[in-house]
Order: sequence, then structure tokens, then C-alpha cells
Amino acid sequence: MIRSSVYVGASVDGFIARTDHRLDFLDSAEPVDGDMGFADFMASVDVLVMGRTTFEVVLDLVSGDDGLDWPYDVPVVVMSTTGPAVPAELADRVETTAEAPRAILDDLSSRGFRHVYVDGGRTIQSFLRAGLIDEIIVTTIPVLIGDGIPLFGELADDVVLIHEDTTVYENGCVQTHYRTRQLGA
Repeated sequence: MIRSSVYVGASVDGFIARTDHRLDFLDSAEPVDGDMGFADFMASVDVLVMGRTTFEVVLDLVSGDDGLDWPYDVPVVVMSTTGPAVPAELADRVETTAEAPRAILDDLSSRGFRHVYVDGGRTIQSFLRAGLIDEIIVTTIPVLIGDGIPLFGELADDVVLIHEDTTVYENGCVQTHYRTRQLGA
């Protein structure tokens, strides 16, 4: 059975990016030793599903004079109805789809994938609305940004979060790990 996880940073007021999609506030906390568990999380993931906007933001962040420094070692599926331009050097690692979340998971499961990392505001929200998120790991950054792209949007039904673990880092970041239980989905 395929499992879907969210691993995301958010401001205390619940935003995962500024309205212009910048992520600069994520660096507002003092650095800590290590990566707050991201490498261990990524080691458990065998495919990543993200939205077009998130893909374009990542591309912008990793593009340099020496080409792309692509940060993912797993296949990436980009959800988009308009199909972003995938650079030639990523053609063997990035695919696009206009499918709905359930169809994406069914396809990935049929191809042998077992753990999906779901990333990007609208993508996370669409998977939540479909009842397809199994766990959520949120690292709360100690900053208020006042406005931005919310982590969570409207839901037809409550999503009960079952607390697994909370880690408080010396820089004030608080990482909370939840399992989900969908009601009415």
C-alpha cells in the first residue's frame, strides 16, 4: 500500500511561502546542527509529487551559472494542467501529469512506489481534500510573516491529526509529526 507524507516548513501564522512564492523567511531562525530530520525523511521516500509552482520555485533556487544543482535523488511528478517546461537535464527524473491525486497514487503504486512525499501548497491541499495524506510533519519557524500562501485550505470534512512526536530545536523551531485520520472522506 502506498503512503503519502507531507514534510514542510511554515511560519507561526501558518504560511508556507510569501504571496510571491519566496521562501526567505524559512532561513530566519538561527542555523542548527543537522537538517532537522530532512535527510532521514528523504531516505524513506521513493517519489516526490509537487505542483507546478513549487517545481518552478525549486528550479529557480537551484539554477546557477554551472547548470542545475537538482536536490532530489528520487523521481519527481509535477502536477499541472499547463505542463511546466522541464529542462532537458531533468527529463529522465521529472514527469508531469494533469491527473487527480487518487489517479496519481494509483499509477505510482502500480509502478512499485511505496512512499510519496507531497509538496506544494495547492498540491498538499488537494491531497488532503481527497483524504490521501497519511502523515504531516510541520516545522514551525519562529517568525510571523502576516500574509502568504497558507499550508491548509478549505476542507469538506475535518482531518483529525494524531500526534506522533514533537521536537523543539535550540533555534526555536518546533517540528511536529502527525498521522492523519480522515473523517467523512
